[in-house]
Amino acid sequence: MLRSYNVKYLCGTLISLYFYCDIASCDLIKVDKNILEDANLITPDLIKKYGYPAETHKIQAKDGFVLTAHRIPRPGGQPVLMVHGLLDSSVTYVILGPEKSLGYLLSDLGYDVWLLNTRGNRYSRKHKRFHRYQPQFWDFSFHELGMYDLPAAIDYVLARSKGFEQVHYVGHSQGTTSFFVMGSERPAYMKKIKLMQALAPVAYWDYIDSPILLTFVKYMRPLTFLARSLGLYEFPAENEVWRRLIHQICSFAFQNTCTYFVQELMGVDNQQFNRSLVPLISGHASSGSSLKSVEHYGQQIHSGGFFKYDYYNAWENRRRYGADTPPQYKVANVDCKVALYYSKNDRLTSDKDVERLRDNLPNVVHDYLIPNPRFNHIDFIWGNDVKTMLYGRMVEIMRQVDSGEL
Repeated sequence: MLRSYNVKYLCGTLISLYFYCDIASCDLIKVDKNILEDANLITPDLIKKYGYPAETHKIQAKDGFVLTAHRIPRPGGQPVLMVHGLLDSSVTYVILGPEKSLGYLLSDLGYDVWLLNTRGNRYSRKHKRFHRYQPQFWDFSFHELGMYDLPAAIDYVLARSKGFEQVHYVGHSQGTTSFFVMGSERPAYMKKIKLMQALAPVAYWDYIDSPILLTFVKYMRPLTFLARSLGLYEFPAENEVWRRLIHQICSFAFQNTCTYFVQELMGVDNQQFNRSLVPLISGHASSGSSLKSVEHYGQQIHSGGFFKYDYYNAWENRRRYGADTPPQYKVANVDCKVALYYSKNDRLTSDKDVERLRDNLPNVVHDYLIPNPRFNHIDFIWGNDVKTMLYGRMVEIMRQVDSGEL
């Protein structure tokens, strides 16, 4: 009994010491006022702050969702549609400022940049029939993004891009998953894509080894059942109060703890992760999504394929799919030009899974494994050297496609 008490006391002491050290070390960090200002600006205001024009557009999806797209307009320029990952937003392509962010880089090169916010995130929370507090509002995953959000955005952009019949597409993480869904289920849209560039592409999850995700998937069904029983359909609960609380905690109280958690989830890379930007990043993350989105991803882990959502009910699966189990997406239908960019240290998508995806796609024109062995899932967006390590190559591939060389 005494030994058990001593162990508990020691664990409590160590945890308290860890948090104390975290707070003490963070107190020594002086947060740049410019970073704090950027952390509290919405995407169009952030764009305008750095001298670029910005527009906000509302896009009606076929199933009733009203999506928000932020645009850095270049009249007469080739349109580029850029789509963020899970729990992210349009800010991801401009968050590092004009010197590093891909959105600004493409705008400087004369591209007409469209930054889409997919359903459920902080900028796209309107529906023609449902309110965000109704469960029906959150009944979506990356499947609906591919079926409705991306086609609506592509049609909207092309309708406002005189003289262009195709868009360049850039997606990160879920922005790639939803694209592969669109290509599988609505292959006619592949004719409207000039080039799809996939950053950290996610489809197959058989070689994923993230301890956090593997632990989550082990208890996923009871956890999601409990959440729904409590009326929780959004993940995470997203509002201005919650976002400001997370921002304060990760910026000033537990900056090292937040950094540690993010790197454990995404892949540890202290060289590319700029800790001074934690207040900026925490000010914009997380932008929210649905519990079903997270669950659908969890179903893919070690499943052996890329499957539609499993309703855990043979009758419901038969009603929707005509079979007891959900079918796989047909990635062979994604026949537009595709460029894949991936890394060894990405805990959210294994290089082996991307190689399998590459072998199943019919028109991969560029396949690039980042040579840096520590490059992780968020380095594609936040990495210190991402402009020289990746974006220069992406721009060159776009130039080759635009000129007909590729």
